[in-house]
Parts: sequence; C-alpha cells; structure tokens
Amino acid sequence: MFFERTYQAHIIQEELERSANTHHNQSKETGIVRLLRNKAIAYLVVFLETSSIHGLNHLVATGRHVFEILLWLTMVILSVFGSVYLSQTTWFRYQSSPTVVSMDRDMFAWNTTFPCVTICPHTRFDEKKLDVFVKTSTVENKTALESFIRKLANFTYRNFEDLPDSDLIDPNEYLKILVSLAAPFGPTLTIGASGINLKIQPTITEMGLCYAVNSKVAEYNSPAYRDANRWDDIKLQNDTFFVHPLDGEVFAQVINLSTAYDVYIHGPLEVPDISTKFQVSEQDFYMKIYVTALTVYTSPEAAKLTVAQRRCRFLHENVLKHNAVYTYTMCRMECRIRLCLKYCGCIPYFYRRIGDETICGVSGMRCLAEYKGQLYKLESGKNKKISCGCFPICDDVNYVIQSSVLQPWFLGTNLQWGIVTYPRMRYRRDIIFGFTDVLVAVGSMAGLFLGCSVLSFMEIVYFLTLRLFFYTHDAITK
Repeated sequence: MFFERTYQAHIIQEELERSANTHHNQSKETGIVRLLRNKAIAYLVVFLETSSIHGLNHLVATGRHVFEILLWLTMVILSVFGSVYLSQTTWFRYQSSPTVVSMDRDMFAWNTTFPCVTICPHTRFDEKKLDVFVKTSTVENKTALESFIRKLANFTYRNFEDLPDSDLIDPNEYLKILVSLAAPFGPTLTIGASGINLKIQPTITEMGLCYAVNSKVAEYNSPAYRDANRWDDIKLQNDTFFVHPLDGEVFAQVINLSTAYDVYIHGPLEVPDISTKFQVSEQDFYMKIYVTALTVYTSPEAAKLTVAQRRCRFLHENVLKHNAVYTYTMCRMECRIRLCLKYCGCIPYFYRRIGDETICGVSGMRCLAEYKGQLYKLESGKNKKISCGCFPICDDVNYVIQSSVLQPWFLGTNLQWGIVTYPRMRYRRDIIFGFTDVLVAVGSMAGLFLGCSVLSFMEIVYFLTLRLFFYTHDAITK
C-alpha cells in the first residue's frame, strides 16, 4: 500500500513539473512574439518618420488625434491610387499606340520601289501535254477525264461548284498534274534601266499557277520550293529595283505572251490573292499600265518595338503555319485555310498542305461552294468582318493605277508597266511615345500625388534590404 501511494505521488509530481515547464515555454514564446512585434512596429515607425514620401510622417507623429491619422491615411491611399491609375494608363498607351505615321515630302531624298506584277495566263495547260496525259491515264472515261482537268485548271473561289460530280484523280495529285501540264511561258522581259537583271518567277496563287516579276516573296510559293519541302529563307541575288525622279519615266515590258492574261500590280514584298484587283488583257492586245506609288516605311527606332506596339510585321516575323515568310495577303490566305478546315474539313489544292490536312476533292469543293461568299470576302453571314488578326507589313508599297491603255497589237500580246508620276510624299512610321516618355510621365504622377522621386523608391528598397539587415543584426546582438 505504501508503495502504491509513493508511486502515485511521483506521477502527480511529474505532471506538475510538466505543466510548469509548458507554462514557462508558452510564456517564453509569447514574450518572443511580443518582442518581434514591437521591433517590427518600431522599424515601421522609423521608416514612416524618415521617408521622403509626403504624408507618411503624419501617420506616426506624436500628439495626433485618431481622426487626424485617419484623414492623412485616407489622403495617402487616394494619392497612391491616383498615381498608380494614371501611371497604368500611361503604360497601356505605350503598349498599344506608341507610334505615329508622319509624312515626308522631300521627293528627291528617297528612291521608289519599282512595281511588281503577277501575270496569270488564261491558257492554263498545253494541249499536247493534256492529250498525252489523257491517253496514257488508266481512267477509262477519257472524255470525262479531259473535261475534269480543263475545269480543275481554272478552279478558284469564284467557281467551286463547276466541277463534275465524281473524282477522277486523287486530290493529292491535283497540283502536281496541273503544274506538269502547264503551258510553256517564256516571254521576253525588258527593263528600261541599265544594270538590272530581273527574272520571271513561277508562283502558286489562289488563282492557280501565275508568274511574278520583281517579287521578293513569289519564290516561297514556287512549285520547286514546295516540292523540295523547304521552309528556309531565300538569299536573293538581286536587291530591290528602285527608281528615282531623276531617272525619268522607267518602264518594263513583257513581250510575246501568246495568251490572254490577268495582271496584278503590287509591291515586291506582297503577293496577290483572290480579292486583289486586276486588269484583263485579251490575246493580241498591248496593255500599258502607268502607276504612282505610296510608300509606308518604319524607322529603325520603331522597328525595335513589339509587333503589338507598332501594329505591323516584318517579313521575318512569321506566325503563319503554311508559309515560310509573313505578308498581309498570306495572312489572309491562312485565315481562309482555317475557315476551309472549319467548314468542310479540307483545303483547296493550291494551298500548301501540312500535317494531316486533307486536300479537297469534288465533294469538298462543293462544300466550300456553300461558303464562297464568306471565304472570298472574309465576312460572316451578317456582313461582319471575320477577325483574322492580320497586321500590315511594316515596309510596304501600294500602287495606284493612273491610266491603263489597252489597244490591239498586230505583233502579239504585250504588257508594259512603269512609273510616270513619282510620289511627292511617303509615310513614315515612327515613335511618338517612347519608354523615356513613360518614365517621365510616371515620375511626374508620383511627384504630383506623393511628392516622391527615384530616391524615394530607393529608400523603400534600402529599408527592405540593407537597413533591415543591420537593424535585425543589432536587435539580435543586444
């Protein structure tokens, strides 16, 4: 019995000691927390008293009534809000519209890019090649095959529904067959300037196989470039062909075309599409086109901005999946491709196929015919523009036809084009609101509302880093 009582007393004694230790530890922890809180408050008071930001010292000044402190706290909060709000507005302006388009009027201070032309002949195939192909084909109905190829060669967004009801050829072979059956195109090209060596470049467009002169991007859509499955940049041997007002009237001629044709006038860094305006010439006619140019170029300072800031793209800033370079018209073609895949699950043969995309057969083309208006104009059913996210190219040249003369010509089918009237102005895209202006505006807002400067912000950094370190060190050592 004595032993049991002694053992119980021992247990009670241990419980009392444990409770005392726990209470002591809790008191010790509470004291540490209280000490840290007091040190933090004291450090904050030091910052508010010594800061150069106006109004903060009134929050901790001695002898202030609570309503005075609330008044100054409200004023400081409103000032911070006003400064941040107006600074944010300034920053959004810098991100969205920091550029301006101004005019240069010294016409003798710059050169003008000579216009590029894309010629789409009406004769799409060689009759002899077509006859050989039909005869050697395994298709039993030769007449239907010939009719199918004739219609396919002239297939564009304007006549989706004209093809027959059945497929006679594998859709993946459409483009290859049409290129192999294309009529020879070997006219003579002459330039009214010395030292210029231009060539006629075959290129695949939404209008079929065409031929471009003085184009720097047509080769990216050439049959050879596509067949080689190339996606690299092409190093051009010739620079852009420029002319100057002192050069006088400069013309280029394509002689002995031997077929009727459509001709598109555009800049060398652009390509035509199905919605581009064109001129038509019948066979045995001489067409003379005289244009003037309107140039838009981007300054080196504006070129350093982001695409969203300057709202234009350079050739190498490519975001297109089906082309190796960027142009505004190619971006619109990419938009049509997305719509074709959305509406009918396939794309026309004249586009570059990537991945598992399907080339439209007859059924696919008839499906696209139902959406011909939307695809052609890139508009929805309610005449609302479809958002394609296409920016213009940063260095662009637009040409305005001043006169177009078409006259019968007994020596064949010829084309002449050139610049007669040189532009008296050009547009320059430049920075009007740069990053320095942002700093000045933000600094002005901070000075107006808070009376602070760069050194005031450095004080905040100083109190959060170096000063805090030494303050903590001194508190620990003491």
